[in-house]
Amino acid sequence: MGRLIVTLLVLCAAATTCAAALRGHDLRRAMRGRLLADGGGAVVPFHWSPELYNVANFTIGTPPQAASAFIDLTGELVWTQCSQCIHCFKQDLPVFVPNASSTFKPEPCGTDVCKSIPTPKCASDVCAYDGVTGLGGHTVGIVATDTFAIGTAAPASLGFGCVVASDIDTMGGPSGFIGLGRTPWSLVAQMKLTRFSYCLAPHDTGKNSRLFLGASAKLAGGGAWTPFVKTSPNDGMSQYYPIELEEIKAGDATITMPQGRNTVLVQTAVVRVSLLVDSVYQEFKKAVMASVGAAPTATPVGEPFEVCFPKAGVSGAPDLVFTFQAGAALTVPPANYLFDVGNDTVCLSVMSIALLNITALDGLNILGSFQQENVHLLFDLDKDMLSFEPADCSSLS
Repeated sequence: MGRLIVTLLVLCAAATTCAAALRGHDLRRAMRGRLLADGGGAVVPFHWSPELYNVANFTIGTPPQAASAFIDLTGELVWTQCSQCIHCFKQDLPVFVPNASSTFKPEPCGTDVCKSIPTPKCASDVCAYDGVTGLGGHTVGIVATDTFAIGTAAPASLGFGCVVASDIDTMGGPSGFIGLGRTPWSLVAQMKLTRFSYCLAPHDTGKNSRLFLGASAKLAGGGAWTPFVKTSPNDGMSQYYPIELEEIKAGDATITMPQGRNTVLVQTAVVRVSLLVDSVYQEFKKAVMASVGAAPTATPVGEPFEVCFPKAGVSGAPDLVFTFQAGAALTVPPANYLFDVGNDTVCLSVMSIALLNITALDGLNILGSFQQENVHLLFDLDKDMLSFEPADCSSLS
């Protein structure tokens, strides 16, 4: 990976347009155009990709060039692949061409934007980074600013990663990520948002979902609320929006979460199913199998599903109820946890986090995107809490 970083810096340093952009670059001018979305608010439509990821379309540059990206609630930054790419994955849209944008500006080393990224690399006064994506792979890119137009937000200059190399094999079409994490380089921080919300339309309807920024982020009825877990700046959880799960009700069974293993990360980008610590999952699986009313199929469909049922036998399946700290209860209907895989079969889309075999996730739980369908979730950074309520996400505007 180090060799890729050196290569990209040589490419940029040798380009006349790169050198010209670096001379006289005024960071304050680049920052001035950034949108304060809390003032007027904005709405960003996004959709389910064929692989069932949440993807938004937007434009970068002057004149605008089309791009698409995963909406990543836990993402650190905004990035897209660029035309200097020497080892990148295939995407559906044309790759962003920095030289074709009159507003593209690579960041010199030492600026606030360069210092704010997770892993800055500098050579020849060009700021670059080497970061880990939500897919687990690495991306290497030039740190830059350019004009973004996303949803109903006014075009604004934002810092982003102009990726020129990665070890990702495929992303199924999108060109990058839009990170919403609590980091200086995320869309949330750059737009100076104190609140945002989203509502996922059911994946099988073909309807758009919505991301609401700033003043547009509000629930119709106030909703239930739960506080974010308190973190410190040096805590590995500080860039996320962790909450605490107290218990899960499945049929007649109530499963109490063990202390120290009840933190939940809400996910939008890569993790579509929910994952529970293994001890809880084993109890949960037994409770669901007892309450669904149908015997599991003898041969599961296969990865990633472990437990499957004949579709005709689950008409009496109960709602699940996830109760979080402060009593906030999320009701998950059968359609949101029994996933239709075809062939008259549905599978349990809640699994053990042990399947990932990732030490860093030991003791954590994940609320996947399938279980969030038709729920409007509001993230309030001033009040440090998550609010949510049932909603017809396809009809919100």
